[in-house]
Amino acid sequence: MQIRTLFTFTSIIVALCSNALAQSQLEWFRAHDSTFSQADYGRQCAVDAAGNVYVSGRSYNPSVGIPPMPPQADFELVKYDASGVQQWVDRYDAFGSEDSALDLQISPAGDVYVSGYGWNGNDIDLVLMKFTPSGRDWVRTFAGAGGGSDFGRAIGFDLAGNVVVIGQEYDALTNTDALALCWSPLGVLQWHTKFDGGAALADALYAVATLPSGELVAAGQLGVGASQDLALVVLSSGGAFQWQRTLDGGFNLADAGTALTLAGSNRVLVGGYRTTTAAGEDWLLAQYDVASATLAWSANFNGLANGNDRVRSVACDAAGILWVAGTTTWTGTGIDCMTRRYSQVGAPASSDRWNNASANLDDSVFKVLLGNAGQAFVCGYTVTATSPATTSDAFVLQYDATGTRNWSGTYSSIGAFDDRVFDADLAPNARVVLAGYTNSGPSGGYDYMALQVDLGDAPHGYCTAKTNSLGCAATLTFSGGSSVAATSGFVVSAADERNQQNGLFFYSANGAASAPFQGGYMCMLAPLNRAPLDNSGGSASPADDCSGVYSLDVNAYAHGLAGGLPAPALLVAGTSFSIEVWSRDPGASFNTNVSSALAWTVLP
Repeated sequence: MQIRTLFTFTSIIVALCSNALAQSQLEWFRAHDSTFSQADYGRQCAVDAAGNVYVSGRSYNPSVGIPPMPPQADFELVKYDASGVQQWVDRYDAFGSEDSALDLQISPAGDVYVSGYGWNGNDIDLVLMKFTPSGRDWVRTFAGAGGGSDFGRAIGFDLAGNVVVIGQEYDALTNTDALALCWSPLGVLQWHTKFDGGAALADALYAVATLPSGELVAAGQLGVGASQDLALVVLSSGGAFQWQRTLDGGFNLADAGTALTLAGSNRVLVGGYRTTTAAGEDWLLAQYDVASATLAWSANFNGLANGNDRVRSVACDAAGILWVAGTTTWTGTGIDCMTRRYSQVGAPASSDRWNNASANLDDSVFKVLLGNAGQAFVCGYTVTATSPATTSDAFVLQYDATGTRNWSGTYSSIGAFDDRVFDADLAPNARVVLAGYTNSGPSGGYDYMALQVDLGDAPHGYCTAKTNSLGCAATLTFSGGSSVAATSGFVVSAADERNQQNGLFFYSANGAASAPFQGGYMCMLAPLNRAPLDNSGGSASPADDCSGVYSLDVNAYAHGLAGGLPAPALLVAGTSFSIEVWSRDPGASFNTNVSSALAWTVLP
């Protein structure tokens, strides 16, 4: 069964399709057409702490262009508030020719940075723009001494709040080299680092992060010997080159690291692709120990059809599990979305392939986002028809803490339109924002697209856990989903608890709160209900550690199969609940501990 709901906003009609146990609702959808009514391609998005949404990309203008014409693209940044109301649009033409944004990030101070490139009439220069919440602050361009193509591909921030841009810089002697630049928030260039992989081949950096030590780590592609290999590069906080490590995919062909995440204080996971002789491109993963500058492990993945498979996004959750999302080619279903989880030693923990079975056409994933209750959201677009015209819809997949896919939702403008998502970001109050482009606007051409999905009915975490006497904080996670019809399968858990201690789950249908309570927070409003007393288990005495876990199968408890006196509303579809764990913690304030909280809506 599918549910279809119609929404109308500023003359745009939007349809939502999701599974029968709807856990997401389309909150708003916006298409933005520039004043020139030409093609506008949104590619990146970011959401600030207040829920404001920024979308960047490139927007064509028929009246400009270094001869010979055709029209050229300009930078364009659109800001929406949390309700989807457009606040302002900023358009910038760097040199009177082709411009394009390649990354969009929000700094810890709340400023917005856009990096990319502009054609200056002879070659390509790197462009960086800074925006405050009210509009553009400054623009900086960079032209390397080699006079060729210089790209700003990704943005990061150092511990001092400076903006770091990585990409590539042309050198007449060494071809394209890896590039890193750093500007202060005032736009003053702090340092510039360029280096060659060693073989005078094309080198580039694609993703960057900052270690707790202040060092910068970047993933990319470096020419080594006769091929290009996946690479990890480490720079000092001042931009000095420290070391690099490269990994050949095994066939001496083109390999690259395009995504990166910190996987603990001294570990970095790089994801990308390797090129093979018989199977096209395969996933390529590599985890490095930064402290010892060594490769910890590597892995690849090849789809059933031996086509092109690429890692698109990587993340590491609070439990240290590595989430990897990307595309894979499969026999009979074209390009599909693949989500896999790995342990810290590279052992596969789960694997899920998603194909929109209603069409069996190509499905593309671009982002994995980690929620605050052990879940993950994988976002992209699915092609639902190719004739008479291409029709695509945005999608969100939710996975629980075990890597099990709980639900999928697709979202589109009504009719046979091409709605493609290329980026996504989490927003406050259990929302996710997706951005890309659509041809459903009034101009008939492609326009920027942004949409926000309300995930409030799905389980989600909130409130701050108390740090216990051993320095651990218990965050609630879940597996499965709430259902009146199911007598089991919705398990709420609190790990990192004191071992061999008694505790219990409090829950309420009266709304969320965050009131001081026994050195922590009471995260729900009274009156409260309580499940039966439980023991955390974990290491046997006399050990004293955080190996304890409290778990409750809420579906079983609601049906009277787990003891206690369950609230009748647990079996009333549409009721919203909050839950948290209270437990004994000898030596802590009040000798107790309280976890974070989880909220959810009971489903049919």
